[in-house]
Order: sequence, then structure tokens, then C-alpha cells
Amino acid sequence: MTKVPKLWFVQLVQVLSGNSRALQATARDFGLNAIYEPTVVPNTPSNNVALESLGSLIHVQPLVISPKPYPYADHPFLAPNGVFYPSADKLSDLHEKYGDTSHFLDFPCSTPDSVKQDILSEYKAIFKDSD
Repeated sequence: MTKVPKLWFVQLVQVLSGNSRALQATARDFGLNAIYEPTVVPNTPSNNVALESLGSLIHVQPLVISPKPYPYADHPFLAPNGVFYPSADKLSDLHEKYGDTSHFLDFPCSTPDSVKQDILSEYKAIFKDSD
């Protein structure tokens, strides 16, 4: 059975000017106002149809929730690679609500296997009791 992401990480990758007002309005409804500024969109049929209408103007990928809070600050952080680092006080709530998102990780081909295994083992440790 294929797992389906609950949340999308969406970025505008082309300028909106020169496109129809309807497409511009759709993009702005999702909070896509500036190029490469990320937003998170729930994976629902109506959102998926609207995102599909934006076509090559956007980049869509599954949102991955980090197994650890953001190490450099006490606030949540949405990284440009689609990984969300929640604040420490919300981490367990998010993992309980959205589950293990590690299967959506998109590692660059240059990532050593040992690094991939270290990252994935952190996820497995969190969710070993939930299966």
C-alpha cells in the first residue's frame, strides 16, 4: 500500500505576472506571493485540483516532519528542502497527528548511505511503538 502525504510543501517557481488573473488569484489564495517562498497546503482533493491548475508555476512535494526540533532556535522552521522542524514542545503532537513521514524524504544522490541510515534510524526509533 502506497502512503499518501497529508501535507504538501509548495513553492512558487515562476513569476505570476503575465498569467491569467484567475491563476494569480489561485496562487495568492495559497499564500504564494513571492518566488521560492514556501507554504504548506493540506492534501485534499479540492486543493490538489487547484494546485494542478497552477502547473509549472509551482513546485510541490510532500512535507517531511523532522524527528528533532530545529537545532538553532526555539521556534519552528520550514527548510527550503521541504523539511519542517517543529518547536520542541509541539514535536510529539505533530508526530502523533501526522505519523512517520520519513518515507517521503528525498535524499540527494550524493548523500552517503551511512548518513541516510542515521537519519532514517532516528525516525524508526520514534515510531517503533506506533505500528
